[in-house]
Amino acid sequence: MKALLDMARNPLYIFLLKAAFWLPICLGLWYWKAEWFNGPAVMVSGWVMQSFFSGWVESVEWSQRILSIATSLKLGMAPGMPEGEYALVLEVNPLTYGFGLPLFIALFLAGNEANRWRKLALGALLLIPFQAWGICFDLLKQAAITAGPVVSEQTGFSPWKIESIALGYQFGALILPALAPIALWLALNSRFIPMLVLEGALRKL
Repeated sequence: MKALLDMARNPLYIFLLKAAFWLPICLGLWYWKAEWFNGPAVMVSGWVMQSFFSGWVESVEWSQRILSIATSLKLGMAPGMPEGEYALVLEVNPLTYGFGLPLFIALFLAGNEANRWRKLALGALLLIPFQAWGICFDLLKQAAITAGPVVSEQTGFSPWKIESIALGYQFGALILPALAPIALWLALNSRFIPMLVLEGALRKL
């Protein structure tokens, strides 16, 4: 019983409870208004793909929460489909790489640090490149690896570039979505956690 009371009085524990409370609310709003919150990263991703891979990227479209990239890459021969008749279309759901934003917002809403709204806006902008990283490398992975060797040869990617794309995709899918918002929040609030720990220690004394 005493241990539970100590936890309830611990400022760090209270902060984590508040963050856990805000997280599902932020996730729900983020999913409901996905077009708003994911729009900037989608635009950045589309610009990157058209600028750096203009040799085979023809157009970019965002509809029904799916980013579609029309390419000039020809699919290999398959049963019932003449070789080279159909071009490859790459698709990705930006929400897969954007859940770091509601996590970041929940952490800020749980705290009471100074200038948090200004930091919140700055952090939301800084998270855009991380989401765009995941989107772009997902698209590149589809063209260079998933679509098969026939399509991969048309991209002109060398073996080491294909390996780099695979590594970039893993990094963008498994690490950045969760790590980037937490690391960014800690960077913008470097004194907040130590102050909570210190306050908890003082209360014990």
